[in-house]
Amino acid sequence: MTAWSNCASIFLRIIVLNIICLNNILFPIVKVIREATHISGFLYEQPLSEVTALTHCGEALCARGHSLRLHSHPGFEFHYLARGGPFTWKVGKEMIRHPIGGISVTYPHEPHASGPEAYPETHFLWLGLMLDQFGEAGKRLVRLLTTRHCRLILGCGEAESLLRGLITQVISQRPYRATVVRAYLQTFIALLEQRLCAAAQNSEDYVPLLPYSHSTTKAISYLEKNLERRIPLQELAAAAACRGTTNFCTRFRKEVGIAPAAYHRALRLRAAREALRQPAFSVTMAALQFGFNSSQHFSTRYRREFGVSPSVVISDRSAERFHTSCGIAGKSREGHGVPHGRRPP
Repeated sequence: MTAWSNCASIFLRIIVLNIICLNNILFPIVKVIREATHISGFLYEQPLSEVTALTHCGEALCARGHSLRLHSHPGFEFHYLARGGPFTWKVGKEMIRHPIGGISVTYPHEPHASGPEAYPETHFLWLGLMLDQFGEAGKRLVRLLTTRHCRLILGCGEAESLLRGLITQVISQRPYRATVVRAYLQTFIALLEQRLCAAAQNSEDYVPLLPYSHSTTKAISYLEKNLERRIPLQELAAAAACRGTTNFCTRFRKEVGIAPAAYHRALRLRAAREALRQPAFSVTMAALQFGFNSSQHFSTRYRREFGVSPSVVISDRSAERFHTSCGIAGKSREGHGVPHGRRPP
């Protein structure tokens, strides 16, 4: 009986170990962040056994006045600030100010923590990477980072959708998820390399503006696709996946600088201005096509935006055709308007 008991015990242990191993393979080790200064958050340690270069990833919405204890990681860690801030990191004796849309960089085994300030509510996404395991692209990024001792990479708005997609794949049980995760990580590495090279070259097309959050980006995209009418606020908030219109408006105004309706009106006016430059396009046609109640209302808004009446554009258009036919260079009288907040480009 003793022999049978021992055999049964060993057999059960093997089954339990196999179940544990299988569970770790199928489901990443997740740690729910339960701290008073965190509204919600989670951390995935060793998310995929097939992608060992990804050491961890996570997301957290932090309450006002939160802080992060001193810690370090075996590989590189990248923090993306989606909203809130600015946030300050303490790395050694350095204090790194982290604005929204930027990615902070901490190096392997480098202790780091939050700074001494009392911070506003912030939203972070992050991941840890063993970059040397990503072939030549990873090694190239390591050289760029270490050569310049880079602490902060600005203008990385695309990183938010990349990190969200990566985390979605980590927690899913979809086929080929390891392949998709590797693709996300390779794109992330390529994005960082692009930003670093652009900053080094000081190229004119690299403008490290603070990018919009995911919901604001969706709202702007929806507005750009619907220039023929005014968009009700409830409809726009739903398109941006926001539950309440009040919170949505507050966030939009904070990030963009003006209200959603004003932003959309500026988009429609600029589209109308381009239309008026086309032959046979009247003020009434522009007003109707871009969602204004009347040609008078459209003319008033146009004058406030650009400093001239839309009829001036039409007369300039006619004069330009005459000058062109006569070989004379004409000059437009149209103004550019006074921007308020971050208007459409």
